[in-house]
Amino acid sequence: MKGTPSFGRHNKVVHIRCRRCGRHSYHKRLEKCSACGYPRPKMRKESWRWKHANSRNRRTITPKHQKKKTVYIGRKI
Repeated sequence: MKGTPSFGRHNKVVHIRCRRCGRHSYHKRLEKCSACGYPRPKMRKESWRWKHANSRNRRTITPKHQKKKTVYIGRKI
């Protein structure tokens, strides 16, 4: 069976709290954190995980539901 009845069988604890980052993403069997990569010495971080707020490209992106503002470019009156 698929769906709601089969979700009752999902009762095993796979992830526990990580001792380095504190998130609930340390895999017990694999002994590796999916968030920070512990026990790897370097923290796990990728460029695609977060959108950079101060990026130059982020300023040009406007939501589709907003209209563009019309600016008068001619001489001042």
